[in-house]
Amino acid sequence: MPQPIEAKTALLEPLGTVVAPATTAPVVIRDLFTTNTRIKFANTFSEFKGRFFDKTEKPSKAVTYRKYKLLRISPDGPIIAELGGESKVEATFGAAFALLQLQPGGEAGFLQTNGYANIFYSKDKQKELCAIRIAWTSAGWVVDTISVRDPLAWNGQHEIFCPVA
Repeated sequence: MPQPIEAKTALLEPLGTVVAPATTAPVVIRDLFTTNTRIKFANTFSEFKGRFFDKTEKPSKAVTYRKYKLLRISPDGPIIAELGGESKVEATFGAAFALLQLQPGGEAGFLQTNGYANIFYSKDKQKELCAIRIAWTSAGWVVDTISVRDPLAWNGQHEIFCPVA
């Protein structure tokens, strides 16, 4: 059953929710890319590989994610603060990958496929919170990451994904 959408905030506008399915086995992030035959990837940047390829995530229960439109240019700090802090925004890459599996060739769906980023927050193998950028290009999905401490500011066309408590 869809959850009600909360009121618009100063920085983020809620757009809807989706459920990422549970995982029953550990998720080895490198294996998601090396054994994948369905999802069309154009590029997986070296920063993502260095931070996440050697990470294994524990099995997880199904999680509902709320998608937000970023209403103005902002770095990660104010976005995370508005969503309730680091502990509230942390997701798994396995959940993001599950959503990619629903749109393997850039089909319309919950993730935007207009060239702008779908941003998930997850801890890398060193337990540092990072913004994972997933975007569709004409060549396929692009996956990259940066530390949330990086001063990079996201523009208002990106969408932010956050677990619903």
